[in-house]
Amino acid sequence: MLVEITAIIRRDKVAPTMRGLDAMGLGSMTITTVSGRGLQGGNVMTDLDREIPAEYDAVSKITRNLTPASFALVHSLTRPVFWIPKRMLQIVVPSGMKDEVVDMIMSLNRTGWMGDGKIFISPVEDSLRIRTGERGLESV
Repeated sequence: MLVEITAIIRRDKVAPTMRGLDAMGLGSMTITTVSGRGLQGGNVMTDLDREIPAEYDAVSKITRNLTPASFALVHSLTRPVFWIPKRMLQIVVPSGMKDEVVDMIMSLNRTGWMGDGKIFISPVEDSLRIRTGERGLESV
């Protein structure tokens, strides 16, 4: 049986994750650029620009190097929400490798901060390689 592992990870974690999968002999994968937000509702000014306090009425407007905090100041926003750019990695593996792959992805992507990502695991009914017609494990 096959399973699809979909991991939504930070952009800077793609290369180490790909190297880890390659080391396991799993070179076939799909990577997509995605944007989203989690339970916190997306990045807010204090997440992206920690040196600016949440109560920034007294903070002078920043005009150089536009940051989320300076955008908020210029546009009179108190909690600007930004979609978070991420990468979505999809890989199909034999079900016996599922735990090993998930553990490797978790170990390389966990920073302890909000936005580390998510992993979804789904069963795959069948798989076919279009070029050769191979099915199942041979097509992965």
